[in-house]
Amino acid sequence: MFPIVQKRLPLFTFLFLFGLSSLLYLQNVCGQASRSTVEAKVSSNPIPAKQDSTTPKDEILQRVSVDTVSFLVTARGPEEDYISKLNANDFVILEDGEEQTIQSFAQDTVPVNTVFLVDASYSVDELLPKIKDAAVAFAEQLSPEDRFSAVIFAHKPIKVLGWTNDLSSMQKILKSVKTFGKTALYDSMEFTIDNMFEKVEGKKAIILLTDGVDNSSKSSLAAVMRLASERQITVYPILNVGSALNIQHYREIAKNDRERLKKVSKFFLSYLDNQNEFSDLVARNGGRMIYSEGYKDLKPIYANVVEELKNQYVLSYVPQLKQRAGKDVKELTVKLRQRPGIVSVRLGYFPESDEVLVRLGY
Repeated sequence: MFPIVQKRLPLFTFLFLFGLSSLLYLQNVCGQASRSTVEAKVSSNPIPAKQDSTTPKDEILQRVSVDTVSFLVTARGPEEDYISKLNANDFVILEDGEEQTIQSFAQDTVPVNTVFLVDASYSVDELLPKIKDAAVAFAEQLSPEDRFSAVIFAHKPIKVLGWTNDLSSMQKILKSVKTFGKTALYDSMEFTIDNMFEKVEGKKAIILLTDGVDNSSKSSLAAVMRLASERQITVYPILNVGSALNIQHYREIAKNDRERLKKVSKFFLSYLDNQNEFSDLVARNGGRMIYSEGYKDLKPIYANVVEELKNQYVLSYVPQLKQRAGKDVKELTVKLRQRPGIVSVRLGYFPESDEVLVRLGY
């Protein structure tokens, strides 16, 4: 028996090794095929960027394939008005400071699905009638092919209107809304993101009408805005800032001369810090903060935001292999070439296997 086993053993070994090598070869081929597939995706567990003094504490970092990087951009002028009728030559894409060739360009025009998230907490008791009027005025700017719904919130969110394009139904439902509790702003945003956009196709947006004060949420603003980015939902907060208050001026002081404000009021400084964080995260999400004094007539701004929502630009480029080597984080910046303005970007990309981690610049 032993001689027979010794003669057959090399054949078994050969077959085993042949099968193993074939399996490894197929895995390698499949891996290469998957890397060649151009598929944007958001990481459920992104690798954190290395922290330094210039890195915002609540960065939104995303994963996409590196064969082609595609993203939405919104261009606004110095007065934050939407800039239309741009072409590919009007944009500059920089990766780690080096200009990239734009491979494709389009102006994305599709119907918009908008949730009006209306603050009905006790903190807006006197302001609520104007907030409700502002929501209706904004909805009036939408087109017949657009749809909207409504959620009111205080210490909890309540869905009050399903998806429709019937303005009268929104007017009727909001008319009966009364203030009813504390302010769980971030939790209500999370509820809206999780529950209001299921099976919704096309552009998705939240128009948030509030005083911006949260006093009872369990969720954090950073976590909620990250979730909005992952679900590709653009957030536009319309914040009441009181009357005759140059909030932008004080926000700049909060950034550059904190001790000066701290001596005046620590509470006011905390309020400004919150607004600065909100504004930064909203911009990284592709939206923008709108400040109002008592929700006065904002129809021109509403019309501009609707145009902006319906007409974002889509850019793409192919990263060069030599630029991907040796760095954990790539800096992606999009600018206007020969005109003043700000470009907001959503999406980017990591140099790890077939993916890249991006930090979005503006």
